[in-house]
Amino acid sequence: MDWVTYLSPSGGGARLGALEDGDVHGCPVTDDLAALLDAGSEAMAEAHARAVDQPVEIIFEPEARLCAPLVPADPVATRFGDTVTALASDLVRGVDDGVATGVRGARIGLAAVAGAEGPATAYTMACLWLDARGEPLQLTLGPDLVTRDELVDADGARVQEFSAFVDGRRVGYGAAEPGDAWFAAGPGRVRALLCLETEPLEPDDEVEVRAGTLGGFEVRLGSLV
Repeated sequence: MDWVTYLSPSGGGARLGALEDGDVHGCPVTDDLAALLDAGSEAMAEAHARAVDQPVEIIFEPEARLCAPLVPADPVATRFGDTVTALASDLVRGVDDGVATGVRGARIGLAAVAGAEGPATAYTMACLWLDARGEPLQLTLGPDLVTRDELVDADGARVQEFSAFVDGRRVGYGAAEPGDAWFAAGPGRVRALLCLETEPLEPDDEVEVRAGTLGGFEVRLGSLV
């Protein structure tokens, strides 16, 4: 199952949506993705099916304004190489929220989201934006939240590849394993494993990030719209 959280054009507030065939189907059951994750896979499947069959609204995905799939109440435990950081949840943004002024680099990878099925019930992309000193400015999550069954088949978890581009030139590449022990190494709703570090970035760079099954996004550095 593939989920997004978006700003509803009809109501203005954040709404949970099921992604199906390139369209966002507004969920009529709940807008609380965290509660749905905690309800378990059966409840999630029922909610997804109802959203597809009886949507509150349908929006072509590129036209939807996407928020972070969810914003955890607790810090996001993040690892890059041997560096471990706890990022405040108020740094979390969605892919359509823009990127703060002052970004000069990024670390990108896989974030696991805990629910009733365990510490890695679902996954999304994580992009940590850093200033010139390497200090975190913002953590972008999304665009999609994909349940574990989409990434794990009978042969095991498929490695997820991440790439970042500026003006069509790749400025970073990395790969992460959904079954990495880091995701079960401690508490927290969201835990991120960052596997890609970009080359230095410049103001007004158009950065494109791609992550296969987890989707992708483009952003101009310094743009908050």
